Amino acid sequence: MDVILLADRRGQELLPLTDESCPALLPFAGKMVIEHTFEALVEAGLRQAHIVFPPEAENGKEALGGGERWGMRLEISLSRGEEPPLQIFARWKQPPAAPFLILRGDIIRSCRIGDFLKQAEALAAQPCVAARLSGQNAYMLLCRGPLGAYLNHLNWVDPAPYANAEADIPGVIALLDSLRAYHQANLDAAAGRLPSLLIPGRQIALGLTQGRNTEAYPQNLKRGVAWIGSNSHLHPSVELLGEVVIGDNVIIDRRVSIESSVILPHSYIGELVELRNAIVRGNDLIRVDNGAILKITDSFLLADLKAANMNQNLRSVLSRIGGGILLALSLPLWVLAFAASRRQNPAQPYVTRRLRGNKIEYNRENQPQRKEFSVGEWNVDAPALRYLPRLLAVISGDLELIGALPVTMEVAGHRTEEWQKLADKAPAGLLGPTQLNVPADAPEEEKLMSDSFYASNFSPKQDLYYLLQGFYALFSRKAWLRESDR
Repeated sequence: MDVILLADRRGQELLPLTDESCPALLPFAGKMVIEHTFEALVEAGLRQAHIVFPPEAENGKEALGGGERWGMRLEISLSRGEEPPLQIFARWKQPPAAPFLILRGDIIRSCRIGDFLKQAEALAAQPCVAARLSGQNAYMLLCRGPLGAYLNHLNWVDPAPYANAEADIPGVIALLDSLRAYHQANLDAAAGRLPSLLIPGRQIALGLTQGRNTEAYPQNLKRGVAWIGSNSHLHPSVELLGEVVIGDNVIIDRRVSIESSVILPHSYIGELVELRNAIVRGNDLIRVDNGAILKITDSFLLADLKAANMNQNLRSVLSRIGGGILLALSLPLWVLAFAASRRQNPAQPYVTRRLRGNKIEYNRENQPQRKEFSVGEWNVDAPALRYLPRLLAVISGDLELIGALPVTMEVAGHRTEEWQKLADKAPAGLLGPTQLNVPADAPEEEKLMSDSFYASNFSPKQDLYYLLQGFYALFSRKAWLRESDR
């Protein structure tokens, strides 16, 4: 049986969530909205579908692929957005062959599609049978005859009343036709009020469910229920109250209070923030109780981790280019470094160290961690000559041009306090406040404090300042003399 999924809503009523996508591709309890329909179709034995997206969802093909993840075969086309189905089919070279199932894929249904198909079989004489969920329009039709006005029952804009055969099955429908409705439907999923949906995760405590590789604690849930996605991190002091949904790849800092709210994937929530009746997406704060939509510019309160990753990727590329330029300019110094090291330490002019860099690898528990790398040092007193080989690590991406002091894996492993781990949020770099301003023989705690402050107050302007400071340092005594002689 052919299946047609109408997912062509533009989603203006859900802005700003749909500013780069469409309702069918929004995250909903750990999956995209349309994924829940896929799973219901597969359960009913239907494994191929034609999806109709609006022009705003050109990324739909990339997001869904060919459907292999769900054991389906998908075909995707674009409409003009919120068109009547008859207009969509008029452009197709070949209309769907009867019988076919047509339904909206940009809403949430908590029902079994197989139950509807069984009831529709008993109405075999009818050219079209509509589904209702507990008396409500389920936006789902089984068509056996020629295409007709029945399909207008599925219009998103001004759906036509249905006067033909209907099959009423148990279930709940969430239209997601407003930010308030989207917020409530997510909370309903977390609380189990949409029982037929397959919600990922495992229960780690009464009322607390979380996905893979997530770090959360039973004491986080003060009252109510909470669902947390995969690869998220909650500080032990975070308080969750009421019904809470937290998506994948979310970081929530210390002493945050979240009540009756939905936190969408790739969001960061800073210290001491209190959220109530809200939707958070990156640095967008949406209050569903009063309709306020705010863009938070202070990244210490709310931040978009995806944007941070994009900025980090750009920063890494620029860092490698800068490292290559400095390597070319420093070639005469390599000759001087070789000669000086041979004179000061003829037996061992060049040594190798193992440091923790910026590249990521996965450990045995499938957790991401920074990768260890080898870097050389000329065995001389002058820091400007000793650390020249680290330019090669900048070009390879193991270090960045500006960042925190590189440390060994052993030193990093002893960072257990939260303020100590804050330093790890900054990339390891060739230059930085600690390398330039803290004496090499200073206590490790002093160096760590410097790196933690740098990580918590990062800005491109500050990095440019450290780059200039590093340039001027080349002409200072501390770049060419050992510590005791300065």
